[in-house]
Amino acid sequence: MASSDSTPLSSFEKHGKVSVWCSSISYDTIPDSYFEENDDGLDAWARNFNISQYDHENMETNGVASGTASVKSIVEDCSYSSGYGEGVIHKINKMGHLEISWLILLFDFEYRNKITKIHEDEYVQYVGSFVYDMDAISLAEQDELTAAREEKLRIESQLALDIAAAVELEAVSAPKEAEPEAPKVAPKSNNPWLKS
Repeated sequence: MASSDSTPLSSFEKHGKVSVWCSSISYDTIPDSYFEENDDGLDAWARNFNISQYDHENMETNGVASGTASVKSIVEDCSYSSGYGEGVIHKINKMGHLEISWLILLFDFEYRNKITKIHEDEYVQYVGSFVYDMDAISLAEQDELTAAREEKLRIESQLALDIAAAVELEAVSAPKEAEPEAPKVAPKSNNPWLKS
């Protein structure tokens, strides 16, 4: 899988981009050797995708320990995912996966499979590189905020309906006070035959 070409690849580091790989193979079935680093600090995954170096601090993984789960449930807890998560979910679904087991995310990194010609190894597939924003929240946090906003609007609407119903009920059930009669006014006339 790794290139035998001795020409060094250009650096894939790119600020503001996150490269994503996904797996549909249960995490607990992948051998430990896949995650062991060599003397250069590269594990089999990096070597398989012809990645010669990356900042380990910029790597994030997320998934389930065994089996698979919906793509959204795995993506939504990833850092800053409100900015790129929907794109990742769409792309993974388009790749034919409705469920996956885990993800690898490499931030400030733009892997280019057009250069390496490597799209997958035996455990993971390259999904793509997406723009991300460090000020963004996760999809899970965004969903919680949206749900809280919707609940607040629902409560406010219900309160407004309750107030309107109470006002209407009060208007219907309140005893009507007799309206005072208007004083009778005698007609005025210039007729000398009418006495005032």
